Amino acid sequence: MVGSPQDVALESSLLQRPRLSPRLIVLGVLMACFAWAVIIPWSLTAPPTALLRTLYVVGLTGFGATLLWVLWSSVSPDLTSGAKWFRAALLVTVSLALWAPAHLWAGPGHQPWAWLAGFAIAACALFGWRMAAAAAGTLAAATLVGGQVIHASLAVGVLITLTTAAAVWVMCQGLVWMLRLLWEAQAGREAQANLVIAQERLRVSRELHDVLGHRLSIIALKAELAENDEIRTLATETLRDARRAVYDQLTTDLPSQLHTAELVLSSAGIRVSIDAPQDVINRASQACSELMATVAREAVTNLLRHSAATQVAISLTTEEPHLRLTIANDGVSRRRESSDGTGLASLAARCATQGASLTIIQNESWFELRLRCSADSAGFR
Repeated sequence: MVGSPQDVALESSLLQRPRLSPRLIVLGVLMACFAWAVIIPWSLTAPPTALLRTLYVVGLTGFGATLLWVLWSSVSPDLTSGAKWFRAALLVTVSLALWAPAHLWAGPGHQPWAWLAGFAIAACALFGWRMAAAAAGTLAAATLVGGQVIHASLAVGVLITLTTAAAVWVMCQGLVWMLRLLWEAQAGREAQANLVIAQERLRVSRELHDVLGHRLSIIALKAELAENDEIRTLATETLRDARRAVYDQLTTDLPSQLHTAELVLSSAGIRVSIDAPQDVINRASQACSELMATVAREAVTNLLRHSAATQVAISLTTEEPHLRLTIANDGVSRRRESSDGTGLASLAARCATQGASLTIIQNESWFELRLRCSADSAGFR
């Protein structure tokens, strides 16, 4: 038994609530591990004066803040690749700013810079291997140069840097990986909940489409034959209100409707391709967007009920000053027009009243529905 849309929506909202908590837990563990990135360099250096010691503390604090930002970003969902590269580059830059004091004030036989560089590489590695390789190449080279400056063992410095990076990355990557798995699982459950909502809405629409709409149409027809204008008008208005109750309570913006169409068609085993650039969608007025959403919803409903389609292609293109929505499928062998007043003929008439045109193109293998409407609200009546 499928739950009501309200129940599914509530379940979906509940699924989203705990998302922040695992993120904070993982971030807390990462901070505990990476706190040594500041503690070790500080313990292995000895600035000669109080002023230099203060400046060094400020530098390490800046490094720690940048490191914390990188760690926070590594457990942030939907972060773009460009943003990750910027944060990693900033961490490497701040690390290089500490190169001179870390080497000049290093204690005898100590290499604090190697430890600092290793933790920085490990943090960048949480973003991916490319950023890890770039950071490792840059900071390992700086470690080699620093070893020559303080006449320390070059092999030991590079070994400390790379070993620290590998060890810290191995300890922390598992936590980040599990957190991302949790997000993917939650996203899958939310997508499933949204699909159930879409199926429930389609079921309600079909019930009213088949039962209530058909019977009200018969009532209106009989009232017209009996020349009872009041009953005919009441039945017609009730039919219109019923359809509005089904459709207007649903999301009528085009992006959401295209997403719903993809979910519904995919769940029916139909291959779907959607080409609707965001910049083209943004050009549509609210009236045009709502009309295209309505056409897309009715087309998908008819496609599922009246065809044996296996492929569906939906595209949105520009034909100045108009927009064109095209919905094509390969299920023409079983297609038939519905006869209860809410089929494509009725939809075409509705489009015409709003200054748009709905055309049908059909050949032996494909059925194509084209809506052409003005992108500006001035084009609607």
